[in-house]
Amino acid sequence: MPVSDAEFFPLIVTGRNGSLYQQPPSGTDMGAARLRPIADVRAGDWVLGSHERALDPDRLDTLMQSIACYPALPAALNGYVALDGQTPWWRDTETVLVIPREYMPASTYAARSGGYRVGDRVERSCIYTPVHDDPRDKVGQARPVIERGTVIDAADDKFTVAWAGRWVNGRSKETAMRLADPAAVEQERATFGFAVGDTVTTDGSCATGVVLELYFHWYTGVPMARVYWPNSGWDNYCRYDFAPTHRYSHKIPDDAYRVTSRESYPAAPATA
Repeated sequence: MPVSDAEFFPLIVTGRNGSLYQQPPSGTDMGAARLRPIADVRAGDWVLGSHERALDPDRLDTLMQSIACYPALPAALNGYVALDGQTPWWRDTETVLVIPREYMPASTYAARSGGYRVGDRVERSCIYTPVHDDPRDKVGQARPVIERGTVIDAADDKFTVAWAGRWVNGRSKETAMRLADPAAVEQERATFGFAVGDTVTTDGSCATGVVLELYFHWYTGVPMARVYWPNSGWDNYCRYDFAPTHRYSHKIPDDAYRVTSRESYPAAPATA
């Protein structure tokens, strides 16, 4: 067959999707992409794609990379891995295409190279094992969920986090932790009216609750929230409340929960 000349066209990016699942941040070196077994993916590595087969050095596999790029927050459960911290879609035998966190631009929100500082909003993956049937769960069917908090102390390579609310009968690992993404927080508020970790109240009440989870009703599609009431006199299970989000209102101003800048970087030296 005759060889046809290739024709190239310039591509100018004028904007980026602001959703959680997006393109790699500007300035990312795509040459740093690596194939890794899913068990080796660390919190802060950026996931580009996956392949439903174990890594085989003797063959060349093709992985699909799309705009579904996000920083990993892996949580293993029952033979699956929730790469995003809350969705157990990936089997623990899969291969993943990632950009290691060391190669991400320094300004990336999930970068952890400089440690945390007081005021940072952070999140981790928590494994929740329900002990009662409720509108979201069945007894014994554990699943990963996202928990958010604020760093209240950081010194001598140690830090303390005040976690917002409490998942009763939940277990977590602080090693699988990252900075909360400001875009994800704002997207939750735009969709549901609140973000996970916000404090809320109801009309005519003086009680303060914490939003633990946001979801859509399985049948009506109504935005719903699981709210934890820490000062409830009921038992641990009854401290949870499941209701449409329109029944709640913010207890404190929104901007009290905005993500702070974690660290600053020196400007690049001037060149002659």
